[in-house]
Amino acid sequence: MSSLRGLLDTARSALLAHQRAIQLTGSNIANVNTEGYSRQRLDLASRAGQRLGGIGAGVEPVAVRRLRMESFDRSFRSEQSGLGMANMRDLHLAGLESVMGEPGSSGLGEALNAFWTAWSDLSNEPTESSYRQAVIEAGHQLAGRFQQLNGQIAAQQQDINNEVEHLGTEINRLSTSIADLNQAIQQSELAGDSAADLRDQRDLLVDELSLLVDLDAAEDEQGAFRVWIGGRALIDGNHVSQIESTTTTDEAGSVRTELRWTDTGSLLRTSSGELAGLYDVRDRVLAERLIQLNELANALVNQVNELHSEGYDLNGNQGAAFFNAGSGGAAGISVRSLLLEDPDRLAASADGGSGNGDQASRIAELASQGLDALRGHSLEEAWSLMVSATGAERRSASLEFEAQQSFVSNLDSRRQAVSGVNLDEELTLMMSQEQAYAAAARVVSVADELMQTVLGLVS
Repeated sequence: MSSLRGLLDTARSALLAHQRAIQLTGSNIANVNTEGYSRQRLDLASRAGQRLGGIGAGVEPVAVRRLRMESFDRSFRSEQSGLGMANMRDLHLAGLESVMGEPGSSGLGEALNAFWTAWSDLSNEPTESSYRQAVIEAGHQLAGRFQQLNGQIAAQQQDINNEVEHLGTEINRLSTSIADLNQAIQQSELAGDSAADLRDQRDLLVDELSLLVDLDAAEDEQGAFRVWIGGRALIDGNHVSQIESTTTTDEAGSVRTELRWTDTGSLLRTSSGELAGLYDVRDRVLAERLIQLNELANALVNQVNELHSEGYDLNGNQGAAFFNAGSGGAAGISVRSLLLEDPDRLAASADGGSGNGDQASRIAELASQGLDALRGHSLEEAWSLMVSATGAERRSASLEFEAQQSFVSNLDSRRQAVSGVNLDEELTLMMSQEQAYAAAARVVSVADELMQTVLGLVS
């Protein structure tokens, strides 16, 4: 009888083990489309304990195992940070390219060309009031375009500031959630339960965090994740180092929002991720374009004002400045109100004669004249170089984004080959588990028949 009880116990262990295995396979199938889910396997082992004549005592579940490769995760997160940086650069450089409006009728190049053309026309008909008005209007439009460009680039910098502040909030949210999951995983595993699903949630959050900043992550002996940014721990078990956004003003007067460690005030340093991409566009590309735009505006104002001051107006009076420089640069440029009120004050003549248009011709020639202030380039050449540099930067960013996107996709496919749910594989496995369960049930039936036979003999 004891051997029959042992047989029943062996069959019972098989039923319970294979039932649990079927449940786990069913969970895998149910989560085939769940983002971040890693398929799980139930490890089985021969039961230790009483042995009957050298025959095993059945089977028992050992552990629920996540099918995941840490090395693939590290590679994916590293390249994911590069993707975040490339995406931000491509996105905001596309915005800058759109703001510059070239080629097109709304670009600064068209406004410059209209300005020079108006002066050239005036040189041929210096007494014609419509041509004088055309010069004033072209100058007004050109100044407005400079102001508009300056404002749009500054607005783009402010948009990036807002995004940087939002990233700081996201980093704090994700890091707090990861730390909470660290604690939940430790408590679950100390209680003897599987924390596979919690680990999936944590890995998904670390993936999201890697898109924002360049990070290093590793699991310690207690199963908690530690995450470092720029050599400093952001998450250490259940502890989180908070990030805050601060504002500073650079030498050019532009306001910059930066992320810093709350406890030390030191700058959060990252070499890639969305944060690094935002910093690169704002602090390098946009800052350079503002400097170049201001150089162009100052060169225009200085050269036109100098030549206009050397000429004579329609009444034979010495000319004065054509543009108001304001505080300098593109933001302050405007046509003098005196000229707006009285176009006859335009100094088109070189000798004081009303029919002379030589001074207007000299101003028109600035279109192709190399200037020391622009490193030997003309005003139009300097603008074309700005446009070309922006276009080249955008093309480079776009190609980098596409390449990085493809690379990250390939890495994720490699990860999914290991951890993703394959329905065909799971269904095949379930059939095998069902057969094992059915066989164990048959053993129970046989053991019951044998026991009934033995009881019949005894009675």
